[in-house]
Amino acid sequence: MTEAIVDGVEDEHGAAWWFLDLLAVERRGPSTMDTVVLEAVLPVGSSPPMHVHADLDDSWYMVEGEMVLRCGDEVRRAGPGDWVSLPRGVPHSFRVVGECPARLLMVHDNGTFRDLVRSVGTPTTEHVVPPVPVRPPMDELVRAAGAQGITFVGPPMAPDDPALLALLGGDPATDTA
Repeated sequence: MTEAIVDGVEDEHGAAWWFLDLLAVERRGPSTMDTVVLEAVLPVGSSPPMHVHADLDDSWYMVEGEMVLRCGDEVRRAGPGDWVSLPRGVPHSFRVVGECPARLLMVHDNGTFRDLVRSVGTPTTEHVVPPVPVRPPMDELVRAAGAQGITFVGPPMAPDDPALLALLGGDPATDTA
C-alpha cells in the first residue's frame, strides 16, 4: 500500500445494495487488505433467520439504534457505541428494536457475507433502506448463502420472543415492528 484511502459519505465509489430489508454499502480499503467493511442500515423489526457462518466471525460496531441479539443460548442488548462479536460456528440472530433504524459498521476478515449480498442483493445508488424488502426466492437465498458457508438453522427472532421481551422490560410495544 502506498497511499491512504478516504471513503467519504458522498463517495461515488462505494457500491451499495438492497439486501432483504437492509441497505449495505461497501467501504473501500486497500486492495492488499483482506478486511471487508460494510456500512448497514436496518429498519426497526429487521431480523435475519437464525444462522451460522462456517468461516466468518460476525462483528460490527453499533453507530445508531438498538438491537437484541441471540448467540447460542445467550441473549444480549446492544446500542450505540457497542462492539458486537459473534464467533463463527455459533448460531445467531438479532432483532432491531426501539424507534429508529440501526446503523452499523460490519468488519469482517473475509468477503463471504459481502459476496452473499452481492450475489442476491439489488444494486442501488440510493443510500436508504429499500422501500419494499428485496427478497429472492428462499431456495435461491439458501443456495447463495450455502455457497458462502452460511447455513440457516432457525427462524428470525420474533417480536414476542420471551428473552427479547425480558430485556425490553416485558413490553412488546417497545418493539415497534
